[in-house]
Amino acid sequence: MLGYMFVIDGGTISWSSKKQPMIVLSTTEAEYIATTHAVKEALWLRTFIVEITQPLTCPVMVYCDNQSAILVSKNDQYHIRMKPIDIHHHFIHDVAEKGLLTVTYCPTAENPADTFMKALPGPKITHLGALMCLHAA
Repeated sequence: MLGYMFVIDGGTISWSSKKQPMIVLSTTEAEYIATTHAVKEALWLRTFIVEITQPLTCPVMVYCDNQSAILVSKNDQYHIRMKPIDIHHHFIHDVAEKGLLTVTYCPTAENPADTFMKALPGPKITHLGALMCLHAA
């Protein structure tokens, strides 16, 4: 499963959860592909916000809970080790170099997108729901 969510000013504005589109051999590859999907949405949201408001002066923050995937996204020398992944997934590095986004580590325990992909106990759902600005009535 891959999933992401985007928050602006404390409100969740976009989210997705779907089956991984390809078979991979490592969690790094799986997380890198998931991050690619999140980055595509981040770029679309960035373009949309710029069109309706004003130019953004800082990069969009994309959080990932896999440090190996972040390393691959920041350093293109590691791409050779991930040959099974299509080249279109390697555009994250180029987009980050242009200053449009930054891929940053988010500990799994604080990753609200996990609610879309895992069976979680009640207290964990409550905690992550608060991070998504969802509150029980």
